[in-house]
Amino acid sequence: MKTSLKQKQQGLTLISWLIIFAVGGFFILLGMKLVPIYLENQSVKSIVESLRNDSKARGESAAGVKKLIYKRLKINSIYDFPKDNIKIKKTKNRLLVDITYDKIEPIFANISVMVSFSEKLDIEYISN
Repeated sequence: MKTSLKQKQQGLTLISWLIIFAVGGFFILLGMKLVPIYLENQSVKSIVESLRNDSKARGESAAGVKKLIYKRLKINSIYDFPKDNIKIKKTKNRLLVDITYDKIEPIFANISVMVSFSEKLDIEYISN
């Protein structure tokens, strides 16, 4: 009775499956860390854009606009936003709002990811 030693291999080996799960797990972990950062940035972006049509913000001083931004950040549950990253510049007839910040999120051990954001707005300033 002769048996053939040739057998057709089907599927992946255990090592292949472990590599696939490790790579997939890494990307899932990365997504779980990055999605909240981008959602927070969407809130910051909507706050900056809401200043464009806000009549109260147009009549405020630079300090008043900064206070308004802080209040809206707290309403959107953004409590740990660095205050130094909000820059308001008042010129003759314009108000320039610049929010530039970096977020560093640790992934695991000594591996971190840094994401940079910059939101700018140039609105017409109405002096009192």
